[in-house]
Amino acid sequence: MRLLDTTTLELREFYLADTPPYVILSHTWSDGEVIFQEMSSPIRNLKKGFDKISRTCEIARGDGLKYAWVDTCCIDKSSSAELSEAINSMYQWYSEAEFCYVYLEDLPPGGSPEVELQKCRWFTRGWTLQELIAPKNSMAVKFYDMTWEYRGSRLDFTNALSSHTGIPAQLLLRGSSWLSDFSIAERMSWAASRKTTRTEDLAYCLLGIFDVNMPLLYGEGMKAFRRLQEEIIKRNNDLTIFAWEDPQHIRLFQLFAQTPAAFLNRNNHLPAAKKQTGIDILVTVRD
Repeated sequence: MRLLDTTTLELREFYLADTPPYVILSHTWSDGEVIFQEMSSPIRNLKKGFDKISRTCEIARGDGLKYAWVDTCCIDKSSSAELSEAINSMYQWYSEAEFCYVYLEDLPPGGSPEVELQKCRWFTRGWTLQELIAPKNSMAVKFYDMTWEYRGSRLDFTNALSSHTGIPAQLLLRGSSWLSDFSIAERMSWAASRKTTRTEDLAYCLLGIFDVNMPLLYGEGMKAFRRLQEEIIKRNNDLTIFAWEDPQHIRLFQLFAQTPAAFLNRNNHLPAAKKQTGIDILVTVRD
């Protein structure tokens, strides 16, 4: 894992067992982000995204943390192996962070944050779903507006967040250790209205939500979402994975959904822990 020194802004690498306490940034990408290759160059100071990095480190120092992780610059995305490892590890990284700073670049200062939060782009993106859920402590997820003013924690906004995202309040309060109490269909429904820039990321951004690891194959398109479902049924006998509806009402005898949107109205399913049938079903999947 590569981390930023919050004082020097230099990058350092750590093995998992030796990883020090750190904060982690959750945000939406925009123009002018600083990438890994630019962190050792003076050009970083000229880019818009550098302010997010420096502000994250500044707040982390105030919270007594020496290290921070920011996805734009802590992953060498030119390395497919490193990118794959990072995406497969990301849920764990967010889960184990001391704090998760959520920077909402379109949340204005003042006003009622409970009302304004739901207008933010952050809630429409696929990757930010796991970033909201993964941190174990509801007070560790800290929301900041466009001026980097602290507006409250996941605990403070539990009811508003639950109402807007469909994620049950008890999960937001208790943390990700309770995630397995919720059915596959219900977890899929939380991603049903979210978007990603790359088609494959609709599947890859959900790996941690379903405790699945799989290789990344950019270029495979929506086959990635089918592969995700195949991996899920290898590990879980929750049959709600098949409780989806085609948005165009044309199912065509398909076993698996084509996108998370097919689970849009599935959030009323009982938690998986309450759906034990004692029946195992063997499914053979062929291309």
